[in-house]
Amino acid sequence: MVLSFVLIGASVSPNLHPDRVVLTLVAYFLGLGLSAHALNELHVSHWTEALGKRELTVLFALPLVAAVIIGSYGMLELFAASGSIVAPLTLLAFIILETFFLFAYNTDAFNGAFHSDIWFAFSWAALPTLISYYVNALTVTSEAVLVALAMAATASIEINLSRWCKDFRRRSSLTEMRFADGTRQSMNTLQLLARPEKSLKLIVLAVDLMAIGLIVYKLFP
Repeated sequence: MVLSFVLIGASVSPNLHPDRVVLTLVAYFLGLGLSAHALNELHVSHWTEALGKRELTVLFALPLVAAVIIGSYGMLELFAASGSIVAPLTLLAFIILETFFLFAYNTDAFNGAFHSDIWFAFSWAALPTLISYYVNALTVTSEAVLVALAMAATASIEINLSRWCKDFRRRSSLTEMRFADGTRQSMNTLQLLARPEKSLKLIVLAVDLMAIGLIVYKLFP
């Protein structure tokens, strides 16, 4: 979904630069797609049976360094395109902000203050949309902010459903549901989660299709 947010941000920009879009996609794939997940795994183990600490550390560090290098190159490109120091400095501020959330969210820094649904939606959806819009338009408009907020709303739906499903999966197996009127219904955990998990997949599909559709429309009006 992060890569889709990047495409959506670029597609609603008045100007679309394919090279900047590709670089932004690669940077986010490396930074949030690889590095952030590896850092989260180093902090709270989920699948270290498949990957050891050394492999995870490499998977965290190398993609992050590569993403920062891409961001630095992007700053030079924006300076050359705009002839102003404002554009690269604005991009630098975005990079610093996204990097901060990469660490703060995935390590529960500041007593977990930034490990919340709101900050997840902001850093994982709104920021990618705004950054992608900015590197193409070299400005941020109220329309871009509204689109970013809409993407944050989709991320909020996704994270709320995802955490609700994970919470039930961590519990002991469900065998039945009991209602206030005393009636009962046989139901296991898989049956309970079937619809919300299907909804999760549909949210991802909807965002992905929207991103592809908008980019195709922008490139081939």
